[in-house]
Amino acid sequence: MATKTLARGMGSFFKECDCKAPTRCLHPYKIRYRDAFGKQREESGYATQDKATTRLTEMYQAKKGAAKAGPSDGERIAVQTLEDFASNWIRHRARGLTDNSVESYERALTVHIFPRLGSRKIGTFTADTVDDFVADMALDGIGSAAQMTAYKVLRLAINSARLRGALGLDPFMDATPPDYRRKDILIPSLEELNLIRQHAHDEDLRLVVEMMSSCGLRNGEAHATNINGLVADDVYRISNQIHGRQRIPAPLKHRSWGEFRETPLPAKTRAFLLQYAETHAADDHGYLLTNGGRGGAGVGGSPYYCGNAFRSKWRKVLRSAGIKVPYTMYGLRHFFASNCLSMGIPITDVAEWMGHKSIEVTYRSYRHLMPSSIGRAARLLNTGI
Repeated sequence: MATKTLARGMGSFFKECDCKAPTRCLHPYKIRYRDAFGKQREESGYATQDKATTRLTEMYQAKKGAAKAGPSDGERIAVQTLEDFASNWIRHRARGLTDNSVESYERALTVHIFPRLGSRKIGTFTADTVDDFVADMALDGIGSAAQMTAYKVLRLAINSARLRGALGLDPFMDATPPDYRRKDILIPSLEELNLIRQHAHDEDLRLVVEMMSSCGLRNGEAHATNINGLVADDVYRISNQIHGRQRIPAPLKHRSWGEFRETPLPAKTRAFLLQYAETHAADDHGYLLTNGGRGGAGVGGSPYYCGNAFRSKWRKVLRSAGIKVPYTMYGLRHFFASNCLSMGIPITDVAEWMGHKSIEVTYRSYRHLMPSSIGRAARLLNTGI
């Protein structure tokens, strides 16, 4: 059947059969038209000319309406570069993130993502694009943790664009994420911790060691040790932390201003904290580690310690103590967790004291430190039967 064309821009309909009377045969009609982007399309399965022309009319009217309304939100985003879209995306996304998370996301964008993918149009992202990005980071020697963070941030940005109509398929569906394996947790023994205490002659460092190993504080939380945190003889309240870069008080991780958590305060730790407070006056807000002119922490106008302020002193302590294992200060927090779990304290309590967002984080990190539950249960049950 010969092709019949409607008014200009509306398209045409036809049959592909060789029947002598195509208008009366049972073969379906096909239609041919151009979509809003000017690309030729074909559809089949229309039983009558009326149905074919009705469909062409609907498509024509929809195309005219789209032309009047202009490009959709998804179409506008699809032609934006990743750098333009993601820069705007992170500004809006920041409202739901902590300061540390915002910094981490922005660093991933500016250091790893934009240099490699910043000029690419959003609508052109595919699984191959993502795989090439991961491979480039690996070839450049980027650490696995940094690769995983960059992959996560890129996925969040692209998914935001996809949900707004810029992409039809999720390019991450068939992409392979970075090969990320968490490093083994290194935890000092009690004997090694005591050696560290003996060789930590810097009193500020010693206070941080005590608060992290005995109360489970994070580095920034230990830097914010506050005399007002002594809310009971055996309880320490953690109300905020010192921001690692800005060196100003900031909310706790996963929490807002005014929120806090509490942790057990051993008698030895309380005694050391009070002894420290007698010789090092707290500031007007109760913070103890304010430097007070005793070193370099106050550089830049802030009296508080930055994130890596004790790194070199910590390494010197390990060397002088004869400890060969490359423990980090964060290992002191791990010591607190392992100490609690080895004594049979419920992991739910430990998760709360450490400020984990969910108990799954605690379980994944410290499951191997928990006493054997089956053997312990068998012994306990034996006494009741």
